[in-house]
Amino acid sequence: MMKMSSHHAQFRIFLCLTSMHMLWITFSFFVEGVTSAGALGWVFHISAWGFYTFLFTLIAVVPAWLLGTLFKRAAPGLAIGLSSAGLMLMKSDVMIYDLYRFHFNGFIWNLVTTRGGLSSLGTSNGTYLSIALSAALVLAIQIGLWRVSVRYAADKTARRVVIVQWSLMPLLFVVQGMIYGLSEAKNEGEILDTAEVYPYFQRIRMHHLASQLGIQVERQHAHKLLVDTARIHYPLKPVTFSPVAHPPNIMIFAAESLRWDRMTPDIMPNSWHLAQQGHLFTQHYSSGNGTREGLFGLFYGLYGSYWASFLHAQKAPILMDRLQALNYQFDVRTSAKFSYPEFSKTLFANFPLSALHEADEKLSPWQRDEWNANQQIAFIKQRDSQRPFMSFFFFESTHARYDFPPQAVIASPYLGDVNYWGMSRESIKPRISEFKNRYTNAAHWVDVQIGRILETLRAQGALENTIVIITGDHGEEFLEKGNWGHNSTFVEEQTHVPMVVWVPGQSAGEIKRVTSHLDIAPTLLQRLGINNPHQDYALGMSLFDTQARDFIVVSDWRTIGVQTEALKYRIPYQQHGIKHYVPTGRHDETLSSDQQSSLTGRYQSQLLQAIKNCSLFIASSKEEKQ
Repeated sequence: MMKMSSHHAQFRIFLCLTSMHMLWITFSFFVEGVTSAGALGWVFHISAWGFYTFLFTLIAVVPAWLLGTLFKRAAPGLAIGLSSAGLMLMKSDVMIYDLYRFHFNGFIWNLVTTRGGLSSLGTSNGTYLSIALSAALVLAIQIGLWRVSVRYAADKTARRVVIVQWSLMPLLFVVQGMIYGLSEAKNEGEILDTAEVYPYFQRIRMHHLASQLGIQVERQHAHKLLVDTARIHYPLKPVTFSPVAHPPNIMIFAAESLRWDRMTPDIMPNSWHLAQQGHLFTQHYSSGNGTREGLFGLFYGLYGSYWASFLHAQKAPILMDRLQALNYQFDVRTSAKFSYPEFSKTLFANFPLSALHEADEKLSPWQRDEWNANQQIAFIKQRDSQRPFMSFFFFESTHARYDFPPQAVIASPYLGDVNYWGMSRESIKPRISEFKNRYTNAAHWVDVQIGRILETLRAQGALENTIVIITGDHGEEFLEKGNWGHNSTFVEEQTHVPMVVWVPGQSAGEIKRVTSHLDIAPTLLQRLGINNPHQDYALGMSLFDTQARDFIVVSDWRTIGVQTEALKYRIPYQQHGIKHYVPTGRHDETLSSDQQSSLTGRYQSQLLQAIKNCSLFIASSKEEKQ
């Protein structure tokens, strides 16, 4: 009995000490929350920080506690090992949130578990070394805390401290829950907009209680979206095609994280030259702030909210089906992986894996791009000139860490090796121009490869029957709006991308109206003889259609962003999406409460139409039976 009592005492003290370690690791969450908080905000964040830190520690330590009861000799190793793993996971989440403004979620899990996911980050050996050193430090601290726990297991003062801690937790839970619930009822942004700093924060609704207490419950924007992604209905009507006498070749160059302002005559001269001969779309937006949603929208002409449905069904886009039906030759290649995101099961679902070419991941990103360019040039030279061809080339150099060889340097000074572990917005700020110079050099290297391929086309006289598209899968933010990279918000820097289109026989021009990646599939299908109106198979329209559009939609892992002439409004499309998103102006400017209400009312019909579109290609039960 005494041994059992000692065992539990050790774990209770270890839990208390580990929670102190967890408080230290998560301190930046608390600082983020109270940066501009009033008195009530301070009370809320002290309570939430204390309670959630203890909860996360429980999750890490309790399994070791229970297993240690059964296997007493393994108890120290279990306690130290599992708690260290939990603390390292939280350290990772702290850095993810600081840079990208979201926590460890399904997207990150997909990144970690899918082949090619981690390599897509562009991590270096220095990053892995830093992670190892950080893990060693956490482990050393936990070993020391376990020894302290064993030493003071019988100390009465230590036990009293543990009792006080356990007694405080229910109080902290009630306090933070009450403050959030009442703030949610009153729609007070100070609490609602900062609660998200804590991973997996549980939102509490208290509208009924607030009304009983005499608190006026504010009417909130009722826009929310629950989509059943179990069935797809694509296209809406059977598509038919007219014969095409001379099907054009099609080349699509998509560069990872390439935003619109890199498309200049100095940075990307080859692409710029083609834009002057063809069309430069200056207000073009990706269909997402991540690769998955950006390229999905480009090939299908549909919102990213359909991704899961098409992945599960392994349903290829009509565009690729049509090209295969016309007996096109294909050269499909990436400097990343077709398994991450799962484009081998979506965009190219009907292609054998042998037809999907990936560069050797042992090469650096810039070397992969160069190797792929060499292979594509060889394909162009060796292809059957009597048959049309389609090529897709996904460049990786412009993905963080922004990779390039010495001969591509056009912007200096630039940052040396990029070590992601321990990186934060504050650590980046002093060297942001050096980061951008890396990005510029990487974009220039991508353009060099595009130039080599275009020159091969010209030399063979093939450019006169080839549609060429140059764009980015999404943009990249360098703290201009407070965030880093992409996949976090729908600001201009993360969604506004270059779009160069060369169509043989069309006069050159600069197009300043808003266009979208959703327009690319309809544009190409119209060239391939489709008879149906674009509404039957896409949510975009032709890039060259001058019809005014009321809004465009961008997507991420769990939300859509509706962009109108004066408003950006974010709507969750996953069932657990209940986050409080604040509308902004068209150019990401902050809006007052009155402006939010006014613009939301003004664009009510557009918001509702966007929501409707998210289920338009999902078959109802009645349709499914038919």
